[in-house]
Amino acid sequence: MDAKPEPGPLSESSELLFSFGVIADIQYADLEDGYNFQGSRRRYYRHSLLHLQGAIEHWNKESSPPSCVLQLGDIIDGYNAQHKASEKSLELIMNTFQRLKVPVHHTWGNHEFYNFSRDYLTNSKLNTKFLEDQIAHHPETVPSENYYAYHFVPFPKFRFILLDAYDMSILGVDQSSPKYQQCLKILREHNPNTELNSPQGLAEPQFVQFNGGFSQEQLNWLNEVLTFSDRNQEKVVIVNLWIFLPRSQCAASVDLPGTQRSGTFCSNPSCLPLLLQPNVSGCYTALGSQLSPTLQQTRSEQPPCLPSARRGATDTTKKTTSLSNRSSRRPHFPAQWCL
Repeated sequence: MDAKPEPGPLSESSELLFSFGVIADIQYADLEDGYNFQGSRRRYYRHSLLHLQGAIEHWNKESSPPSCVLQLGDIIDGYNAQHKASEKSLELIMNTFQRLKVPVHHTWGNHEFYNFSRDYLTNSKLNTKFLEDQIAHHPETVPSENYYAYHFVPFPKFRFILLDAYDMSILGVDQSSPKYQQCLKILREHNPNTELNSPQGLAEPQFVQFNGGFSQEQLNWLNEVLTFSDRNQEKVVIVNLWIFLPRSQCAASVDLPGTQRSGTFCSNPSCLPLLLQPNVSGCYTALGSQLSPTLQQTRSEQPPCLPSARRGATDTTKKTTSLSNRSSRRPHFPAQWCL
């Protein structure tokens, strides 16, 4: 992918069009402090609720409130399932979100599937597809019910697309289903470890159980939405749980095997930088030059001594309204396991 200039500071003459909030990895549980899977990072399960409350209070007090908030997954911790507290913890967090004065768009992470089945999530408050934009006379832009993805327009000529990073996964699906068997086969072909959550010795460490990927069906749908945005001169932000960037962007970023990596999405003139979840090292990642990211963490790994109000908001200015003259030819998206 061609190098792009780094985003510069907003000038005094720039007009704010809209902003949106970002929050991820709340991972709440009514438990004493613990550690992550590797035992290398301390987690403050109860205090993550205070961070969420502080972020919501901050957003509600802004003179120009965000148009929406993106919740990027892992809303409660997987330990809730062991303590039979999944529904109680989710209800507490969702009731807290009700204090927010703007819409919330939810994506699903591995911790959602540690607690609930896909069928449960589809019928829960974490399904925000009712907020999707429905494009008249373009049925090809309507997502299938086979995966959880949709698109919406927070501001004219800007389209956000939420993707289902666990469309291809053994998490949250019945073990007797064809999709489970298909995904388990993919995992075992690339991961011979007895513990499928372990990347030890793997040439492609993304092939682990807690990970997931995109089906060809979902990627074909994404292609149709991007094509529509190209033709209508819309800017697009793709919202996704996992990081698929060149490693140079952040130490914990890894590449999709066999693809053009970030260029697969950003080679299109409509695409703004990918908006991604923070990785385990606490690094938020954004690509390109057309957004001015001011992202900060709100997650269970933040100690309680830190300020409780942490939030991410990206301000989009008139600078983003200029369109590239590059070809609008759509790339092909192969189905891949991703990390």
